[in-house]
Amino acid sequence: MADVMPVGPRPVEADMGIKRVGHVVLKMRDLEVAKAFYGGILGMKISSESPIAIFFRFGDYHHDIGVFKVSEDAELPKENQVGLLHFALVVDSQEALVQMHQHLKDRGVTIEAMFDHGMTRSLYIYDPEGNAIEIYCEVPEYDWRTNDDFVGYLKPIDVEALTS
Repeated sequence: MADVMPVGPRPVEADMGIKRVGHVVLKMRDLEVAKAFYGGILGMKISSESPIAIFFRFGDYHHDIGVFKVSEDAELPKENQVGLLHFALVVDSQEALVQMHQHLKDRGVTIEAMFDHGMTRSLYIYDPEGNAIEIYCEVPEYDWRTNDDFVGYLKPIDVEALTS
């Protein structure tokens, strides 16, 4: 087993240069299914495509999500395994979250869960091959800088009722 870094408090460098997450890369068995979901349902544009990979983007960034082809008999993600739990996509408002909720329902995408996390309101879905995705909006009135209890905050919500 490789050496594991110790867990616990340790000094933090003042500015290590990392600014944000750049992109997510997934493995999927079927690139056509990936195109239909990420391009068709989520509305992403294709930046680059080959027989082994597709790079999707929002807006003008070169790629936000990459999908690489694996064998047809590759196992689907399992609930109780080490690895990615989910990745998150941000919409710009609560109204946009409500619209995305309806958009996904209209296209037959199952909404697995909907939660108020205090600082965000979120819905959770799976892509066709079992990769979990959170789609959320920020809650502007929640100040996470002064309220650090959001880790355990989880309240079910009805997204459709958010605009009522």
